[in-house]
Amino acid sequence: MNKNFAANRLLHSVYFIYFFCGMAMCFEGAFMPEFKEHFHLTYQQQMYTMFAKNIPFIIFSILIGLLSRKIGFKNCLTIALFLFAAGTALLVPGMREGNYALVLAAFFIIGTGFNFELVAGNPMLSWLGDPGGSSSRLNLGNALGAIAQIISPLIIILILPSGAVTVSDKIPYINGIFLGIAVILIVTGLFTMLLKDVKVDLSEDNAGDSSDRLKTPKVWKNKKLLLGFLAIFVALGTESGIFGFYRNYVEDPVIASLGSHLSYILYTIYFAMFAVGRLAGAWVQKRIRPVQTLVICVIAGIILLFLMMITTGMASVVSITLLGFFISIFFPTLYAISIEGLGRDTAIGSGFLTMGFLGAAVLPVVQGKMADWLGLKFSFIISILSYLYILYYALRMERESAIKTEQL
Repeated sequence: MNKNFAANRLLHSVYFIYFFCGMAMCFEGAFMPEFKEHFHLTYQQQMYTMFAKNIPFIIFSILIGLLSRKIGFKNCLTIALFLFAAGTALLVPGMREGNYALVLAAFFIIGTGFNFELVAGNPMLSWLGDPGGSSSRLNLGNALGAIAQIISPLIIILILPSGAVTVSDKIPYINGIFLGIAVILIVTGLFTMLLKDVKVDLSEDNAGDSSDRLKTPKVWKNKKLLLGFLAIFVALGTESGIFGFYRNYVEDPVIASLGSHLSYILYTIYFAMFAVGRLAGAWVQKRIRPVQTLVICVIAGIILLFLMMITTGMASVVSITLLGFFISIFFPTLYAISIEGLGRDTAIGSGFLTMGFLGAAVLPVVQGKMADWLGLKFSFIISILSYLYILYYALRMERESAIKTEQL
């Protein structure tokens, strides 16, 4: 089989996987208010689902990075799909029996699958194609996940009857959705087992000459990688908080006081903005350097967060919904910037960067505690502080890039 053909088929399979895994991941955010009501949770306890889903990144990321060298990235993606399916299916008995601990265990398994997906999938998106299009492919792949997240709330609206108002009325339909997604993930996993893997030579780096590659520092001594890890930590933590609290925010009586049916529709629009942002990012970053687009989007995100905190009603709803457009490119762009130039250390670097999902485990819980103390609106102070650091990192990378250009 032609190597380019095999690589293209594998690339499109990775896109396909990102789509369905994005759909599976969406439902935890879509049903957050239902979880809160069904299990009688505080905001902090509600966000324990985020903790359970993202804590595997600190436990397994480096191990998965090492494992990917032995069994291949494609096989790691297959494992990811089966873990996703197992965790999604486990949500059903958790909801049916009212066992929140079982629900948290399910999210832990889903998070482990997500860990496998990113440690394996993001490097594959970087390598399977023209080196100059790495950031663009990462944005496109993650945009497909966001498109799936648009479809998911629409499915909820279509499946849940308008007469299902209480959580007990909704649970049979919610469980049916979880089982359907689990079946799709299993079928997709079986398909990936049949795909031919493509070997990538990690001894070479796509940027710089051979002498530069020989000088590639170890990941734990690479300042750009370490600062990038912290940027990914706060970016993903803030993003998870926004995902998890979106419906709570627009349904809050003090902020907008919208009904659950309308909040599902707005949640769909939010992810539509998120997907459009990533698709736009994939297009723009072919023409404008990723760091420059990151700076613009971070500034816009900070402005919208301030508006969320000082407004109510439709202005608040519009602000949090537009936020999805600008924050959508943060993770894939920060990942591409941080991993650039690692050469043979790319697999370990990828595992290290995905440990940044620890932020998505910790920061939403911290924000939940702030929401219980200060109110949901003012809990987004943590998001503003996070984006100020990302702005610092982006400006620093821009300055270092300009210095290197002058030295050439």
